[in-house]
Amino acid sequence: IGFPGKPLREIGIDICTGPVVDFRLRSHLLQHPAGDSAPLLYSTHFAKGQIEWPKVQRKPNAIAVNAETRNWLMPNGCYVVLKRFTSKEERRRVVAYVLNEGELPGTLIGFENHLNVMHQDKHGLEPDLAKGMAAYLNSKAVDDYFRTFSGHTQVNATDLRRLKYPPVEQLRKMGKEDA
Repeated sequence: IGFPGKPLREIGIDICTGPVVDFRLRSHLLQHPAGDSAPLLYSTHFAKGQIEWPKVQRKPNAIAVNAETRNWLMPNGCYVVLKRFTSKEERRRVVAYVLNEGELPGTLIGFENHLNVMHQDKHGLEPDLAKGMAAYLNSKAVDDYFRTFSGHTQVNATDLRRLKYPPVEQLRKMGKEDA
């Protein structure tokens, strides 16, 4: 953004595209959570600032946890999750949600490939930091800036890495105020 700040990695946070590519792991996807499974989140699980899981829908809600899937899962934690694709009709391009630790059951979580996930070393963020980051990303200033350099409806992890972010202390303060 047009004010001082640092790129994401310089403040100790990274972002990745959701590692679960569903068509490659199709045989491990489950409509309903079962004994040895992890929640699987799609962009359809996020709406109106909240997470709705499990959800009655065409998309699966879980993924079996086994040797073939474990590397594609992340530990249960507090993450900032962003939709990678928005329609032209949507009011905003950048839409961030906070997934709170323990909001979903189990020790692992699957994030489908149409999501971007903010993390620290593939683990969750501190809750106040995550809330502050989501508040910052959901601001009109970030959305306006994003629209000026990106004419498409896709929100890439690379684009989000290049944005300038306030210091971690300021993001934490924003998160505490947003609580």
